Amino acid sequence: SISNWTASGGRISGSGNTATLDTSGAPAGPITVTATGTDSRGLTSTGTATVNVEVPPPPPQVSKLNEITFKRNSPRVDNTAKAILDDVALRLQRDADAKAVIVGYKDAKERPKNLAAQRAANAKAYLTKEKGIDPARIETRVSTAGGAMKDDIYIVPAGAAFSEPNTEVSNVAATKAPYGRPRAPRRKRP
Repeated sequence: SISNWTASGGRISGSGNTATLDTSGAPAGPITVTATGTDSRGLTSTGTATVNVEVPPPPPQVSKLNEITFKRNSPRVDNTAKAILDDVALRLQRDADAKAVIVGYKDAKERPKNLAAQRAANAKAYLTKEKGIDPARIETRVSTAGGAMKDDIYIVPAGAAFSEPNTEVSNVAATKAPYGRPRAPRRKRP
């Protein structure tokens, strides 16, 4: 039977014919495990095995994909913004496990008060209604810092968590004409 287990790295535990090598905290590279066995006549022999420890890949990271800009006091997604959102949709279609976070901003002088939330909601409406992205894959937020007339768009890969400071979740409905041409006012009949 095996009387002794040793390892050049990590921690080895066990007795008899079974041992476990714990490599947590061990540097990347080879670790040699040696077992010494003694038979019933008192003769000893050793056997070795090499385990290669690899560095785990870094955890997935949230990244800012793009941003869209808005005219003053307007939450409407224009054609320039649609082209950017089309690219966001393609990215989400290619990576079915990723999610998007849209952070709406507004300048302090802009009205209405919930304009930042409307901007994020309108961008989400375009992605879900025109591009077929599942609404559950898009989170809308607002910047509590403000100061811009834009939406920032982030990609959140599976396993990552969105944690941008100065943002909070927002759940407002899209406006009546979130994208496309604004409706012309109706003429009154004489």
